[in-house]
Amino acid sequence: MDKLKDRYFIRYFTKDAEPVRMPLASRKTLFRVFVHFLAGNMKSLEVFREDYFNKKVFANERLNGVLVRGNGVSMRTKTIGTDIYDSYITRFSEGMFCPEKSGSYAFERVKIAPFTDEQFNNALEYLTLIQGK
Repeated sequence: MDKLKDRYFIRYFTKDAEPVRMPLASRKTLFRVFVHFLAGNMKSLEVFREDYFNKKVFANERLNGVLVRGNGVSMRTKTIGTDIYDSYITRFSEGMFCPEKSGSYAFERVKIAPFTDEQFNNALEYLTLIQGK
């Protein structure tokens, strides 16, 4: 069973105003998204490890003049601004949910299939060009 340290939260921006969010992506999916980023299909790309996002962040509050630790939220909620993905993370940790099935990623409106032979060769060419310079 995969753990959160082996999964990534990916957020990228295309020409649309709304970002595309991909929670619980594996390394293979991260590589596929990175190749698309190199090809120029995205404006920006952010990658976070899911175990980092699972940590709690506490805000300090003043209570009767004394500074105390307030309620905590996950780093995911603080960074993204919404807590809708926390339930998916809990279900993944319990083994009830995984967006990766048979090598492809499918979550909400995002679907990423494995590379075809031509796409794989193009990805190798991109990496060869980067390494050669």
